[in-house]
Amino acid sequence: MAVKKIKKETKTTKAKKTTKKTEKGAVVKKNTQPKVAAAKKNVCIDYPLHDDTISCGHYSFRVGAIGNIDGIKISVNGGPWQDCRPANGYWWYDWWNFEEGVHIVEALALIDGEEVKTPKRKFKVSF
Repeated sequence: MAVKKIKKETKTTKAKKTTKKTEKGAVVKKNTQPKVAAAKKNVCIDYPLHDDTISCGHYSFRVGAIGNIDGIKISVNGGPWQDCRPANGYWWYDWWNFEEGVHIVEALALIDGEEVKTPKRKFKVSF
């Protein structure tokens, strides 16, 4: 009497794993399906660019952000945080009465209740 093997197909939500042996014979398991990325909370200073030169008496910093933004602030040369204004999908800070020389700017955003800072950016003012 012959025995038939019946294959059952089931769906699984687990990630497929593969195994691989290293040179020393250790078995390494690797997930072959991409991970789902968490929602990004990101802020960046669009302008001025790093090492840009500003040559006018009035300048508007432009900041972009991703997420549920509750507000964005700018600090120039480590000074107090100044509120930016939203317009046209970006956040802006109007800057005037500044001196020539090298300056540093950074932005701070409140995204989904979490503070997210940009790296400091250097630029120059020359009239």
